[in-house]
This record gives sequence, structure tokens and C-alpha cells, in this order.
Amino acid sequence: MATLQLNGPVIDHGSDWSEFKKWLNGTYGTLRFTWTGSPEAYLIVAVDGPFFRTVGINKVTPASADQTEFETDFQPTANRPLVPVLADGRLRSAVEKSSVSRVTAFSHDWTDPTTWWTTAPYIAGESVADSGDHLTYTLARQNVIDSYHGKITGEDFLKDSQGRTYRVAVYVNGVKKTEQDPHYGTGGDYTINYGAGTILFLSALAPTDVVTCDYHYMLNSIFVLAPRGGKNLRIDFAEVQFTTDIKITDTCSFQAYGFVDVFAPQLMPGIPAGTKIPLGDPVLYKTIKDYQNDAVRAYPTYPALGGAGWRSMSVPLVVFDWDYQAATILSAAMGMEIQLRLEHDTPFGGSFATATFYCISESP
Repeated sequence: MATLQLNGPVIDHGSDWSEFKKWLNGTYGTLRFTWTGSPEAYLIVAVDGPFFRTVGINKVTPASADQTEFETDFQPTANRPLVPVLADGRLRSAVEKSSVSRVTAFSHDWTDPTTWWTTAPYIAGESVADSGDHLTYTLARQNVIDSYHGKITGEDFLKDSQGRTYRVAVYVNGVKKTEQDPHYGTGGDYTINYGAGTILFLSALAPTDVVTCDYHYMLNSIFVLAPRGGKNLRIDFAEVQFTTDIKITDTCSFQAYGFVDVFAPQLMPGIPAGTKIPLGDPVLYKTIKDYQNDAVRAYPTYPALGGAGWRSMSVPLVVFDWDYQAATILSAAMGMEIQLRLEHDTPFGGSFATATFYCISESP
């Protein structure tokens, strides 16, 4: 069997050419590759970041379909430099602004479960219980998702997996009512205590009135960062924002996932195809020191800004920066995503704690 000296971890695809070629033809990626041969077989090697992916194809007479496909469609483009170089061997490089789509993702506020929208279930037409005064009505669940008061950046355009808005809708006898606009602080038909899951009408209803509500509620703290269908998402850098009154009350986990079919096919069929499995160990932030140790830098503390009221930041803010030396790339074809969560779903204490991811969305 032909061999190559590989200085790094190897993912061996055995003789499964049909799966391996997906890393070359754009299904999973367009990795650069090389090959060597012996009278008995070909050994093909593709470079995937720090990993080497390998596959073997036996040479037989007459040639197998795998052998013919490799020799006809792939061999002519192999054995090229795995990194573009000039004639004298120096790396070819260029500095330019990207022309692909920019994506900025904003996490939940880890201090406020009413912003934990990613996995929030939807409840339609729940009958809401009257407390007895015909003013206060209590939902069956607390920590209702609030996408109306500026707690979630981009909240006006958030949609769940079925394309529904996260705005709460309240009906009295089937007629939709109006929530008080936070800009004015007056008017409307009702206000909501999202944490407690209560609706307060500004005028008493009749005892016979029927109140129903459509809403989403917090299930857990999981926030998912994933590429759009058919795209790769490249995370270039990230920031974490903490107000100075932050109290770290839980461990934050940063875990990559991907399809078992791609990353651990040897576990199938025990684990069904299409299942997302953890890729390696998570990064765990147990203490504030973990954030400080892992971040590249922190900016000077931002003072309280914005005046008084719900539009302001009333407590000074610290920003930690992760300016990655190598981009983290998530592939939709490989089912890759990042899950960021609090291990015990215990909210942080303090006023504000979020993460922002600055990314590029591009074709494989």
C-alpha cells in the first residue's frame, strides 16, 4: 500500500471513496488534495485545517467505478500546492475587503430569561386565568419571551422555525388588543410582566370576558449559532459584554456540534444518520477569570450611557474581545453549529451579559 508521511491527526475514511469525495467536490468542502500510488492502490490525502483526511482505492482490472472516477475526474487536479505559492516558493497572499455577506449574531442576555428565545416553545390560544379583580390575568408559564422592549438586538425581525414573530398577542373575546407602547409609557389596553407571566389590563374587564394569548416562553438558555442552508459561516471574532454589576452564577458552555455521518460514521447505525454530536470537548467558563484568561483583550470600561429609562445602559460596561487568529468555520452541509448555554440554566446576576459574533457567510 502506498504511504505518505503526515505530521498531524488523521481522519481515515478507509476505502469509502463515495463519502471522501464529498470533501473535494463541494458537498462538504473543496479541500486541496494530493495522492500517491503503488501497483496495488492509490492513497489520497486532503488537508482539512489541522487534520488530514485519507482514503484508499484499490487498483483492479478492469478498473472499478471508484478507480475510474478518481483517475478521470480528480487525479488531473491533484498534486497541486496545498497552499498557493509563487514560483520562488513564497506564499501568495493578498489583503482585500471581503465581498461576501456579513452576519452579526447577538446572543441572549444571560441575566434575563425573557430574552432566551432560541428554543422557546410557542403557545397558541391559551385561556388566561383571571386573578379575580378582572385586571390581572395569569399565564400558565413564566419567563415569556419579550421582543418589544429593546432587550434583544434585532428583536423586531426575529422569527421562530415556523416563521412566527415572538411578539405576544392578547385577545379579549377573540378581538386582538394593543400592548402599551414603551416609547410613550401610556395608552394601549394592557401591559405585561414578562418574567412573572401576567397581563395587566388598564381597565377592568367584565367577569364574563374571555382572555386568550399567543406567546413563546423560555425553555432553556441554549443559543445556537449556525450557517444558513448551503452556506459556510466563518466566525472571525467575538465579544462578550458584561455590566460591572455582573454576578457569575453558572458555567457557560461553548460547544461545537456536527453530523455523526460526517465526523464519526463509525458510530452508525447505533446513532441515527443526521444526528448532531459534540465535536471534541466544550470550552467552559466557570469563573470570571476564565473569560479574562481566554479573551485576547478587554476595552476600557464604558460609562453608563443613554440617560434614564428602558433605552439606556444605567450601569458601566466591560467588553472582552476574542479576535481569533484563525477563523472558525461552520459548514451547513456538515450540520455544524455552536451551542452556547448556561449549564444549569441559572441566570447571571446583574444588569446585562451578552455575546456578539462577527461572521462571514459564504458558499463552500
